Amino acid sequence: MCINSSKTRLVLTTALIFVVANIMILAYPLLSSHVYAASQSANSTSFTIPTAKSVFDTGTMLLPSSVKGFIISLPDETHELDTANKTISHKNAHYLPTNIIVPNGTSIAFVHGDPNHIHVEVVRDNSTNGNVVWQTIPIKHPGSSDIKVLPTSGFYSISDPKYPSMKGTITVQKENIHSGANLVVGGFFCPTPSLANYKSEFAANGFQILSQFSFLSKTRQADIAGPTTLLIYSTTMPMQDALTKLIPMLGSLPYL
Repeated sequence: MCINSSKTRLVLTTALIFVVANIMILAYPLLSSHVYAASQSANSTSFTIPTAKSVFDTGTMLLPSSVKGFIISLPDETHELDTANKTISHKNAHYLPTNIIVPNGTSIAFVHGDPNHIHVEVVRDNSTNGNVVWQTIPIKHPGSSDIKVLPTSGFYSISDPKYPSMKGTITVQKENIHSGANLVVGGFFCPTPSLANYKSEFAANGFQILSQFSFLSKTRQADIAGPTTLLIYSTTMPMQDALTKLIPMLGSLPYL
């Protein structure tokens, strides 16, 4: 009886191993396709471009080689001194974002969301004793600058000669933009109560919202205080077209 019992257990164990092995073989294509899909998702645009929360927290965006153009926004009250506590966001008070890191060959432009002020942005190459490599045309509200590709990799500073608190940086990496790069990216502040309207406007104008982050703007400036949302957007349209479509949206913001 003991021998037969042992044989029975051996047969049952072998059969169980066979069944489990076949289940794994049958399930493997499903498992492997799931892993591949997750990998694809992790490599998608929304994962490689920093999120709105990250930009809000750090004031910095590191952009992948799939980005061919970046639009730096001048938020409302960007001209104010830091000590006045009259800007929308501490980390992105004067430029949105304050610091960008881009592949070599990326086109850059500024859009102006600061009513009743004219801005001229000056970009200097800090590796050549601060030589001016770009001075934008004067930008009125709402409006945009000319478009520029910085001449070489390196570290550049941004400033506005009329407003001493306005300082930012552009770091151009040695890596070139990808040959198939087609994305233009930027950021946009809007009042949270109007968020649905602005997201609809972005979609209607050919932009995709990659991420959003809502926060409470604790500024002393009444018209920009309160619930605010930072949007990070992208588009595949030519950069000049993107600028043209952004300007009316900047003009429609209820900031004074």
